[in-house]
Amino acid sequence: MGVKVTLTVEAADGKLSYVDAEGETYEEAKAAAKALIPESSKAIVLRTD
Repeated sequence: MGVKVTLTVEAADGKLSYVDAEGETYEEAKAAAKALIPESSKAIVLRTD
């Protein structure tokens, strides 16, 4: 069983969205989720499941 990471992402205009990714390890899942963050947005919360 892998690790699932959910990022709460804030866009430049303040709107929030979510990005989910999975990996074999926490580091892999986190990197995969960060790769999905849209340009000009930033992760503000990271949650693991």
